[in-house]
Amino acid sequence: MSASKERIAEVFAKHVERFGYAKTTLDEVARELRISKKTIYVYFDSKQDIYAHIVEGQAAQERSKLRAAVAAQPTYAAKLEMLMRFVLGSARAHIDETTEGEWLQEYEVAADAFRKANGELVRELVQAGMDAGEFPAGDAVLVEKMVAAMIVEYLLLVNADPAYDRDDELMERTLRFIG
Repeated sequence: MSASKERIAEVFAKHVERFGYAKTTLDEVARELRISKKTIYVYFDSKQDIYAHIVEGQAAQERSKLRAAVAAQPTYAAKLEMLMRFVLGSARAHIDETTEGEWLQEYEVAADAFRKANGELVRELVQAGMDAGEFPAGDAVLVEKMVAAMIVEYLLLVNADPAYDRDDELMERTLRFIG
């Protein structure tokens, strides 16, 4: 069977779904594809690199839907709130699907992928809100980084206790921070 970057990622994702991230090995992926593990390294640097590629791809698909949904909101604050609620909902669903330990193993890769996938949209909305006078002038990149940090740290709390639900407070405090 011929291997391509996308085929390797597809098989890896299937294994993660079936066995979990921690128990998925590149040896198993290579065996299923009937390639050497060395071939995987032609396309990816590591297991984490494959996972990041998968998460970024999923996020890219969702991003276009999300852009359209937030565009319909009347204010930039409402757009940002919708974006953050979507992210929290997706993260909670993933937390529900994985064990706490598994989620923590994926956390670093997933957090970085989240920042890449949603950071641009957060930054654009913040900058547009600044330009429109809805938010005070400032550094949209700094705001983007701070919002991502708040959400990622909040998700650590949710992972430790999935019943923890202070989403409304997070929204209120984040939006107060922005503007």
